[in-house]
Amino acid sequence: MAHPALLPVVLTCNTDLRFIDLIQVVGAEFLKHLSFTQEDGERLWLAIQEGIANAMRHGNKLQKDKPVKVTFTPRVDRFEIRIEDRGPGVDLEALPDPNLPENLLKPGGRGVFFMRQVMDEVIMERTPEGSTLVLVKARKVREPHA
Repeated sequence: MAHPALLPVVLTCNTDLRFIDLIQVVGAEFLKHLSFTQEDGERLWLAIQEGIANAMRHGNKLQKDKPVKVTFTPRVDRFEIRIEDRGPGVDLEALPDPNLPENLLKPGGRGVFFMRQVMDEVIMERTPEGSTLVLVKARKVREPHA
C-alpha cells in the first residue's frame, strides 16, 4: 500500500531570534525521519537557520510584530523549506560572491553562499506582501529490493 503524502508542517511566529531554537526542534525531527545522516542534517539545519535569521533580521528588520512563517514539506524525492517574511526580498543573483578577494571583508552574502553549498535549490519569491525563501534538498530515493 502506498504511504499517504505527508502534509506540510507550518510554523508561524513573531520576529524574535529566540524562536529559532523552537523551530529547530521541529526541523531536526524532520531531518532524522527523512533519513539524512547526522552530518548532512546539521549542515541542512545551519542553512535553514541562516535563512530564518535573514528573514527576521533583513526581511522584517527585527520588528517583533511582523510574522515569519516556516513551512517544512517532505516529499518522496526532496525536502522543501519555505521561509516567508514581510520584507521586499533580495535579488540572490545580485549578491556579491563572498569568495572573491574584493568581497572577503564585506559582510553579507555569506549566508546565501553557504545555503547554496548545502541545498540543491535556493530561490527567492517576491510578492507585494513580502518574500519567501525556498530551500530544496534532494533526497536519495532508495530502490525497493526486488
